[in-house]
Amino acid sequence: MTEPAHRLPVLAERGVALTLPDPPAEIAVRNRKGAEVPAAVRRGARVVAEALFSPDGELPDAERLAYIEEDFGDFYARAHGNARMILRLSLFALTWIAPLFVFVPLPLGSLSLRRRALALERLEASPLAPAALAVKAMLCILWFEHPTTQRETNTAPSCKGKVAS
Repeated sequence: MTEPAHRLPVLAERGVALTLPDPPAEIAVRNRKGAEVPAAVRRGARVVAEALFSPDGELPDAERLAYIEEDFGDFYARAHGNARMILRLSLFALTWIAPLFVFVPLPLGSLSLRRRALALERLEASPLAPAALAVKAMLCILWFEHPTTQRETNTAPSCKGKVAS
């Protein structure tokens, strides 16, 4: 048995020496080989991000959107089982169901930026709101991990362990 690398500090403060071993290399998320990410998943994430992060009706800079699209794709590629299914279903709801809330039977990406934002707002105000949660939460985390956003909000270091410069 190897020496555990992680200790739970709260329990340690109480005198309990509870330790957790490192996960086996074959199941550690960072070691997983990423699966192929469908182009529709990347595009869907970008379309939603454009609507989420454009409160003034203007697109955020292309570099930030590319960063989010790439990071979302990486997360999706490494997700397995239920996590991947939930992300895919959430993207489906945002892509195909949200536009119905603005009476347009087309995918979200075919709408103008303002109509996309309105479609997402109306979906979020409906009983179907939980369908948007997985993708929105992931995109928000990735948005706030971007170095420019960290500088703008003075929120460094990020969950990734990088310090904004």
